Amino acid sequence: MSNSANGFINSVPGTPGRFSGSFSINHVVYNVSGSFATTVPEFRCSNATLKYDYIGDLTSTRSFSGHVGDTDIALTFDIDLTITGLLNLPIQPPTTVFGSAAWTQN
Repeated sequence: MSNSANGFINSVPGTPGRFSGSFSINHVVYNVSGSFATTVPEFRCSNATLKYDYIGDLTSTRSFSGHVGDTDIALTFDIDLTITGLLNLPIQPPTTVFGSAAWTQN
């Protein structure tokens, strides 16, 4: 993966299993909104890194797998795309995750 962008990814408060994030690339904000197939404790990652090969991959709904906790998050999507970062606060228990997420831009 040859490109990267900084942003954030957080759980959606009060909505177990949902998350959202945003990354700025060339003055365009790319948003990701998804759900985990399992329950994940609430988390915040203010320093997430998105790595990707093609900007065109940041569209539609994509499947992912990875983990959340206890100190970091790592999601690998079904295309050459990852989101990683250190959590603001540790969470327990660390959880292996999978699910899907939709990408939009504004």
